[in-house]
Amino acid sequence: MDFLEKLLRASIALIIIIDPLGLIPIFMALTRDATLEERRAIFSRAALVGFLLLILFSFTGTGILNLFGITLSDFKIAGGILLLVLALRIVGEAHYDQEPGGRAGIVPLAVPLLVGPGAITTTIVLIGSYGLWVTLTAIVITFFLSFLVFRNVHALYRLLGKTGSDVIAKIMGMLLAAIAVQFIREGIQEVFKL
Repeated sequence: MDFLEKLLRASIALIIIIDPLGLIPIFMALTRDATLEERRAIFSRAALVGFLLLILFSFTGTGILNLFGITLSDFKIAGGILLLVLALRIVGEAHYDQEPGGRAGIVPLAVPLLVGPGAITTTIVLIGSYGLWVTLTAIVITFFLSFLVFRNVHALYRLLGKTGSDVIAKIMGMLLAAIAVQFIREGIQEVFKL
């Protein structure tokens, strides 16, 4: 598999997990009292923190696994199960029913919405599967696309609406489930040398 194919696969996995289009209704609800400039500032801060966290996990994730004696195959299986649970929750529930008030900041936008367990798990697995540089580049691409989405959040929200955003979230949930199954399958094959 060449660099571009690995990069495409890694980027798609991260974009599906972070799901910037699906986060639009939550972002709008969390920042409903904010002006357009305040929304942009809030998201810029949250995106920067999320980006730095994923970069940090890119460099320390494997070391943490080694510290606890966890193999990448073990982590693929555990991470795949976690991602599958998240995917089932996305597909099975009304994803954006809550309307929290007030202004959002680093929490919950950066963590756990942009960078939650799914994104961290995926980053560590991607490093084991495709290497550090592919994963770092995929993180940059994912956060650049997320930045573009939220820079134009008003226009996209008007275009998609709540229902459209929910539909996109459900589709992303199904794709996330497929990626989760792939992680579990690969982990089991590696453990049992199939």
